[in-house]
Amino acid sequence: MKEDCLVTFAYAKVNLGLAVREKRQDGYHELQSVMQTIGLYDTIKLSLTGCEIECICGGLSGPKNLAYQAAERFIGGLNLEKGIRIEIKKKIPIQAGLAGGSSDAAATLRGLNHLLNKPYSQEELLELANQLGSDVAFCLQGGTQWAEGRGERLFALPAAPEMDIILVKPWQGINTGESYRRFDQLGKEHPLNLETWQEALSALSIERIASLLSNDLEIGSQSILPEIADIKKDLREAGCYNALMSGSGSAVFGIARSETQARDIALSFKNKGYSVWVTKTITPNLSQELKQSFFGRGDYSWRES
Repeated sequence: MKEDCLVTFAYAKVNLGLAVREKRQDGYHELQSVMQTIGLYDTIKLSLTGCEIECICGGLSGPKNLAYQAAERFIGGLNLEKGIRIEIKKKIPIQAGLAGGSSDAAATLRGLNHLLNKPYSQEELLELANQLGSDVAFCLQGGTQWAEGRGERLFALPAAPEMDIILVKPWQGINTGESYRRFDQLGKEHPLNLETWQEALSALSIERIASLLSNDLEIGSQSILPEIADIKKDLREAGCYNALMSGSGSAVFGIARSETQARDIALSFKNKGYSVWVTKTITPNLSQELKQSFFGRGDYSWRES
């Protein structure tokens, strides 16, 4: 029986390392980054129905949503007689540096390709992803990857060990473009060393990985929102191995020494009024999840929370 509905997850990411290099002629910067999937996710339901694209995501509904644009590009080369309905339940905060919108777009591409019996190869999906945004290609695959260019050139790294992560999000978000503009005024590049990262990840040393955390965009984002530096300091003083702003912010993550410690620290931030999540680094088996999503597995049931 042909399926016309699928429910899947769109996972957030953190940047374990982010170096901003020279500015390109197209106005973007060359980047180096160590990107890592974490267990925080949005839930996406894709349905073949009607005759138009529809994206439902609260205040983020409609054509401006990156998932809508992903569906639009996906069907651009197909003779599809049905429309696509996208329903997104958000857990990943916006303007946080966690690639929530990019991950929704990637999950839409991945899910539609599965739902429609794989009209596109993986390479073709990556081409579509790169047309949508810098982080979409990474989110299409996930795991632990080295990124260059605008983030579209990806190379697999040794999988990171499971690490307990505390995410703290200030009320104010950060506009990515403004963060880069501030970096141009204030920042200095600190190139990442691929071999050093490969060695630390291969050794499965959480302490070593934590010691390598760096993000060139912090100086610009902290000039917009000094609270970011305060959160980093508090996470370290609470006992985390280390802490870092993810992407252009404003979310900050700490690498805890245990899940129990992570939950204790998270509670202290929650009591201060912050939005906080406790999660882990993960290496998702995205193709397997899509297969399971057709068979009524409990994790994928569409229910109101």
